[in-house]
Amino acid sequence: MRGVTKQLGWRDNRLGRNGGDERRTIPFVAKRLGAKPIGAAAAPYVISFMVATYAAVFVYLSILSQDAFQTHAFDMGNMDQAVWNTMQGRWFHFTNWGGGTSRLAAHVEPVLLLVAQLYRLADTPNTLLVLQSLVIALGALPTYWLALDKLKNHLAALAFGAAYLLMPAVQSANLFEFHAVSLSASFLLYAFYFAYKRSYTLFFIAALLAMGTKEQVPVAVALMGLYILITQRNRRVGVITIFTALTWFFVSVQLIIPAYNSEGVSPYVSRYDSLGKTPGQILMAFFTNPGKLIGMLFQPTKLDYIRTLLAPTAYLALLSPLTLVMAVPDLAINIFSNFPTMYGGSAHYGAVIAPFVVISAIYGAALLMNLVRLGVPQLAQPAAVVLSATVFLSSANSSAHEVFLPLADHFPQVTLHQHRAQEIIARIPPSAGVSASSVLNPHVSHRERLYLFPDVKDADYVFLDVTSSPYPSDYGDVRWRVQQMLDDDWGIVTAQDGYLLLQEDAPDRELPRDFFDFARAQDYEISHPLSVRFGSNLYLRGYDLEPGTLVRGRDPVVHLRLYWQLTKPTTTDYSFTAYLIDSTGAPISRQTDNPTSLWYPTSVWRRGEIVRMSSIQLPLYNYSQALLALSVSPGPEEDDAMRVLPESMDSGSAVQVSRDNLLLLTQVRAQH
Repeated sequence: MRGVTKQLGWRDNRLGRNGGDERRTIPFVAKRLGAKPIGAAAAPYVISFMVATYAAVFVYLSILSQDAFQTHAFDMGNMDQAVWNTMQGRWFHFTNWGGGTSRLAAHVEPVLLLVAQLYRLADTPNTLLVLQSLVIALGALPTYWLALDKLKNHLAALAFGAAYLLMPAVQSANLFEFHAVSLSASFLLYAFYFAYKRSYTLFFIAALLAMGTKEQVPVAVALMGLYILITQRNRRVGVITIFTALTWFFVSVQLIIPAYNSEGVSPYVSRYDSLGKTPGQILMAFFTNPGKLIGMLFQPTKLDYIRTLLAPTAYLALLSPLTLVMAVPDLAINIFSNFPTMYGGSAHYGAVIAPFVVISAIYGAALLMNLVRLGVPQLAQPAAVVLSATVFLSSANSSAHEVFLPLADHFPQVTLHQHRAQEIIARIPPSAGVSASSVLNPHVSHRERLYLFPDVKDADYVFLDVTSSPYPSDYGDVRWRVQQMLDDDWGIVTAQDGYLLLQEDAPDRELPRDFFDFARAQDYEISHPLSVRFGSNLYLRGYDLEPGTLVRGRDPVVHLRLYWQLTKPTTTDYSFTAYLIDSTGAPISRQTDNPTSLWYPTSVWRRGEIVRMSSIQLPLYNYSQALLALSVSPGPEEDDAMRVLPESMDSGSAVQVSRDNLLLLTQVRAQH
């Protein structure tokens, strides 16, 4: 036994006679015995499982959102129309916006030429959603490979692969309908990894794919070329990359978009009008007015946006400024915009930033690991475990609070209402031009002529869901325009449950009773039943709150549904206004117009029927709590001086009346 021990070196090692530090380690003995380090064999399967799971979950969520009619004209409708027309030979042709008839008037996205070919296999908008989820999911592979190469630790590499998939910037881009630029998150990771491995042919392929997703992505690729030039001393590859990328950017922004846009300039320049009126003036502002830019940067909402980008990887990205600088152009585009969605963190605008944050975090972790190895080598492995746990927990926490808890609050649901829409869509000829509501737009977008109502142009049909968002109009305007059309040459093909299909010269002009099904409550269950009387015969029978009194997310919104009843008919059309008010009684948000009161006013209600008012959405903005309140006024508009006082309530009711005759329903809290 002693001889065996000596042969293995245990005795000599213990006595310190071998002299080599490497031979004193258990991994060395394990290697000599033919064993693999823990995790090495399993890690590739684990990262593959992560990719497959992410893809499956986000394909499901994306398609569910489409099936629940939670996608919109901007941008699911116009993306699908542009891709479908491209497949038909009409490259980038789309019509449901006001800036021209080519997608090139808005963005330069040649990758759509490749995407369109997939419609030959599956001719449905869901193809875009499946592709987007798959491509984004595959970005975890180069993340894992890079982390493994830099950190020499499978657990840490898996943690960074998971962190990429859990980043809110990535998940939000995935769930925010379809945008070509969302694909760049994965393409840029492949490009960087291939550049790092000096596989320049593969680097150029990935870089070209990334640049093809949106006109500003070439700037990030140009910085990647500069990185190659500086760190790899490869002048040829670096210069070619920089020249190609900057040329692509210049041609896209200065030549292609102005040539196709009716205004002769990008439609998004107006988002920077505080800095200048042209791209040149905006760029000059960085040199001529740095104070203004610094002030914009340090606004609380902008700083919070930066936090949401860096927090998922535990701020490790800050330790690698040489790679993090590649994210700066897109970060500046978002930060200095006057369009809040760009720095709100819940859309696709972080897709180009996210890959460089995770790359920089890997480099930052490698820096820390190297410092530990130099200082206290025996702590290298424990440090890797701590880093892995920190990164994974940070990204999981960010994903939960920024994406999945808000998603759970307003989870997509496919109801009978959506099924009725599909029945109506089947009646519209494929070759017909259609003007449709925003939420209906992506479901009728496989056609050459498509418009966003109230833009009608040469449409053969108008297809509306009066219960959905009236964007870019408002509920009252939609009601007025429909009446004008019915008074002219348009008639009703079908009208049911808030859906309205109109066609020129159709004979019917009167809305059938089935149209008002959206307002008449049937088989209902009121979550907060009440019995509050306004005047002599109008009763509030209760309300529903979605998701409840606690709303989560960066943009918390309360969805309110009210249930009313008349005990006897009235000739008065009442207006109903819902409020969120602060502790002083000042309104935070309010909404008066809603489809029920506009299309089914109180003067036509039947005695005893329960009438449901939906489509009431009240944002909390930056407030942490608010009071939900309600007022009733005679006439079509809310009038503070004419509010009807709630006159009686059932004993034991929790509601109260304010000094302004507002009915106080409940307190709502926001978890930002």
